[in-house]
Amino acid sequence: MLFKSGLAALSKSPSVLTGLVIAVVAMFLFSLTHTSVRLMSDTMTAFQIVFWRMLLSMAMLMPWYAWQGFGLLKTRRPGMHALRAAVNCGGMLLWFFAIAVVPLGKAVAIHFVLPIFVMVLAVIVLRERVGIRRMSAALVGFGGVLLVLRPNEFGIGWPEIMILGSALCYATTVIFLKYMVKSETPLALTFYTNFFILLFTIPPTIWFWVPPSVDDIFPILAIGVTGTFAPLLYTTALRIADASIIAATDFLRLPITAGLAFALFGEVPDIWVWIGGGIIFLSTWYIAVRESRLEKSRKDQIKAR
Repeated sequence: MLFKSGLAALSKSPSVLTGLVIAVVAMFLFSLTHTSVRLMSDTMTAFQIVFWRMLLSMAMLMPWYAWQGFGLLKTRRPGMHALRAAVNCGGMLLWFFAIAVVPLGKAVAIHFVLPIFVMVLAVIVLRERVGIRRMSAALVGFGGVLLVLRPNEFGIGWPEIMILGSALCYATTVIFLKYMVKSETPLALTFYTNFFILLFTIPPTIWFWVPPSVDDIFPILAIGVTGTFAPLLYTTALRIADASIIAATDFLRLPITAGLAFALFGEVPDIWVWIGGGIIFLSTWYIAVRESRLEKSRKDQIKAR
């Protein structure tokens, strides 16, 4: 039923196809980011990798800030921006530390749990109501995480815990965003996130500084470009097409990342990573579809009044 409705939407609207193409490109860039981090982690700490990521992002986006007008950067919540950036920075550091040692395909599969964390936090923090269908989907998704981790067979090490911690941090930033989006411009949200994360990583980067080699130049540039434009393209896709349709492209990160990891590092995900990753993705996709339908229903009810 969900698949048929997605195909129907695709056939009726060319903008949906455009959104899907943009989202697929974004998934490829996200996967390149993961592999670039792995390449850099041989010689640099996660602090320095995040520093380069934010420095290049600020440099590339500065013309956009100037064109849009720096007046849009005015904010009444500098402390909230700093706190959100600190949590975001923590999630990024945990993710970069983890994927330096965890097979990339496995790491991406575990990280699919992020939307489930968002839903759980929305219930706890925002007091949002979640029905039995989405709650059941979340439980199925956690079952998929257990299939990927297989704690009875391998145990759960610190790298895997870091991936889950990273997903929880990123989910927390989404909750921050729900609070802040009503009063802050998208320009301000982007700018202050990059600015504060860059500020936070300067001291440890200086302390653990490693001069980049010639071999590091390409991964540094790659993480700057892909890390900047992947989220921008994904946001653009969400504006063009329905979130429930665009969310389906997220699973592409697993085969794309796995393919790059095999080509560059000789990594081959086992069958349980694919099965567990698929289960996690399908549960989170169902949650996205369900939330999209409920939101549309609420808007229709408001218009009918």
